[in-house]
Amino acid sequence: MAYTINKTDGTIVATVEDGVLDTTTSVSLIGRNYQSYGEPFNENLVKLLENSASSTAPSSPIKGELWFDSSASQLKVYDGSNFNAVGVRSSGTAPSTGLSAGALWNDTTNDQLFMYDGSEFDLIGPIYKIGDGKSGWLVDSESLSGGGSANVVSLYQDGTRVAILTATQRALSTVPSGFGSATINAGLTFYEAGDSTTFRLHGTAQNALELGGRPQSAYLVNDQNQTTSGTFGVLNDTGFTIGEDSDATMSISSNNLVITQNNADEAILFRINKASTVTTALEVTDLANVRVYGDLQVDGSLTTTGSSSTFEDNTLVLNNDTPADSNDQAGLDIRGSTSGNNVTLFIQGDGGPIRSSSGLSVATSKGYDIAGTSVLNATTLGSSVVTSSLTTVGVLNSGSINSGFGNIHIGSSTLTCGSIVMSSDANDDSSTVATISNFSNDGRLESSSPDATILSETAIKNHVSQSIAGTDLVFELDTTGLSNSDITTILGTAAPSSSFPNGKVARIISLTLTATSSSSLVSGSIGHASSVSTSTSLTRTRSNDLIFTLTNGTWSYTSGG
Repeated sequence: MAYTINKTDGTIVATVEDGVLDTTTSVSLIGRNYQSYGEPFNENLVKLLENSASSTAPSSPIKGELWFDSSASQLKVYDGSNFNAVGVRSSGTAPSTGLSAGALWNDTTNDQLFMYDGSEFDLIGPIYKIGDGKSGWLVDSESLSGGGSANVVSLYQDGTRVAILTATQRALSTVPSGFGSATINAGLTFYEAGDSTTFRLHGTAQNALELGGRPQSAYLVNDQNQTTSGTFGVLNDTGFTIGEDSDATMSISSNNLVITQNNADEAILFRINKASTVTTALEVTDLANVRVYGDLQVDGSLTTTGSSSTFEDNTLVLNNDTPADSNDQAGLDIRGSTSGNNVTLFIQGDGGPIRSSSGLSVATSKGYDIAGTSVLNATTLGSSVVTSSLTTVGVLNSGSINSGFGNIHIGSSTLTCGSIVMSSDANDDSSTVATISNFSNDGRLESSSPDATILSETAIKNHVSQSIAGTDLVFELDTTGLSNSDITTILGTAAPSSSFPNGKVARIISLTLTATSSSSLVSGSIGHASSVSTSTSLTRTRSNDLIFTLTNGTWSYTSGG
């Protein structure tokens, strides 16, 4: 009677007749009363035990059959069409045979697990290659400072932990490498890497676009031109700084507003748009002076405390009020140390003269003019003043009286001129009164009426000196062996410079003496010795004449010789 062999699901695998060994499947099916059944039976047990271990797949597999692929050292299961690997296949390169969806591959080169999706292997984890170091989010256990441990979520990149995420604050037993503190605050903490300013989140975050529920456009940025429709306030005394090099500051000092120009020797300018042109209206100069480029109107009192004030305007208008009647008595009030020392300079409302409550004084070498003509200075009454009602004058040191002046009446007084008293004595013949028409002090005697000229002692002296000065000195001098310097010394003794005026000329007749000697021999005789007779004669020779001039009280060589 035949055996009917069924699968687990009830389907028939084979019908095995009596005495027959059936090889429909990978194992031999033994029919009833099959001779020598022991061998195939035991081989079937071995096959089942080793999962048909071989480099080639079983020839007649059934669905669900296991096969150990000895070439790949991989257990595989038959899906009805192909043998698929069971578990994880480990190799340095991705497998290419015996693959089905869901197959796992352990990449032994990079220590990563992959799953086959039917066409290619997808990475399951870890997300980093072992050679690159840890990368991605990983759970780390950290020791706590108070004992025990706690988990934190760490973000790694190429082996470096760059961030730690924790829901609560963690006080760790040691400072994590690259972090600034052992205390990890709740939230996300970035590593510092020696400089906490180098590691940042980049890109757009919602709360960067909206801070406090307000859009980014509602905030001012520090690297762009910005405007605000709201009130801008700096609620501290330090204020704010402007300029690429912190050129200026605006601050508060003792409740005072302070504007500071920080650049040395630079000004502060206040500008306005005048008729569509930006114009400087006020300048605080680099010398701490204030310059106003337009008109200056002071509605209150103007007080200056400097030593002087300078006005370069053509016209200084005082009390320019309307109506004009209100300008009466306009002027300057110069305050002294006391009210009694005040000086007021004002203009009469009727167009009268300028009046001063105290005198007027002008500087040295200055005077008073009328219509551009000087009328008075410290020493001189102007030549345009030709009429006076003087009744008394002081001592007159100079001046002249024009012809036609009239008689000068001195009454019974005496007219004195130096030590000369002029009288009305008659001439020797008593015919006429003596008339003195000239009085000279220069001694030139050039008057048209020399007989009626009286000379002073000074005039006479000057006349004699000039007469002498006009005559050259003439000397005859033996200049043999003398230098010009020697001659100057001789002149200083013979004609002292104090006795002559500068420019005096001395003419030297230069003579030289030449001595000539001659000798004669008188022969001797017996009893008489020979003798020599010598005679000498001097020859006077006139050489070039010399001229010396008295200059600055000293005789000096001029020419000749």
